[in-house]
Amino acid sequence: MSARPLAALVLVLAPLAACSTGTDDMALLHREITDVQREVQQARAESLDKHDLQTMESRLQEMSAQTMRSNADLAAELRRLQEEIEGLHASLELTTRQLQDISQELAATRPRMATGATLPPVSAAADSAAGGAAAGGAAGPEAEAVPAPAASTPEELYRSAYEDYMRGNYDLASQGFRDYMDRWPSTELTDNALYWIGECHDAQGEPERALEVFTRVLEEYPTSDKAAAAQLKKGLLYLKMGDQAQGVVHLQYVVYEYPGTREADLARERLRSLGLTIR
Repeated sequence: MSARPLAALVLVLAPLAACSTGTDDMALLHREITDVQREVQQARAESLDKHDLQTMESRLQEMSAQTMRSNADLAAELRRLQEEIEGLHASLELTTRQLQDISQELAATRPRMATGATLPPVSAAADSAAGGAAAGGAAGPEAEAVPAPAASTPEELYRSAYEDYMRGNYDLASQGFRDYMDRWPSTELTDNALYWIGECHDAQGEPERALEVFTRVLEEYPTSDKAAAAQLKKGLLYLKMGDQAQGVVHLQYVVYEYPGTREADLARERLRSLGLTIR
């Protein structure tokens, strides 16, 4: 082949080759664009997944914090209920102890009367005496000749006041115990009578007057078998009146000064209900 036809062939093939190369480049570019789009979509999906994950984590944290707050509130409520239960338990124990004391003292002072008759309350005796006096005034000299009821013995008067206390007749019981102290100021039960006057005031919702009486028990009868109970009652009354500082001081005094007594156990339980531990 001559040089001229060869040159012509080159001139014809050159544009075709250039065209083929351009088509390949376009295809390659298209694939690259497609790959980039796919990567963008994948990245966007991953970004959405991360956002959802962060949202879920945030929600879980909120739920966890709420659960912790609820648990803390529940624990506080349980502590409060436990304190109330311990306080009620201490009050119940004290009431039980008081009832036991009443039973023991009634048994000790119950007169062994041959007739077995039950002594009427102090109020009934007083009313009978007053009624007899009034009747005597209306009936004339013969009625006046009827002898007045004999004076009660110390045991009878004390038992009568106790019976009024047990019936809830606190005014009559208090008056009966006062009569006992006035008539027999130096017996083994005089300090007990004073103590139960304080219990009457407490039962009637008179804590200030009850405090005064229990203080008298401690001052006038420091070696009384009711001293520990009077000290315990003072502590409980101060708590009832809202003076926790004084209440705690008196309860601690019971624990330290009367160890081994039931009153010390009750004081310790009441202190524990206030969040204080006394060994």
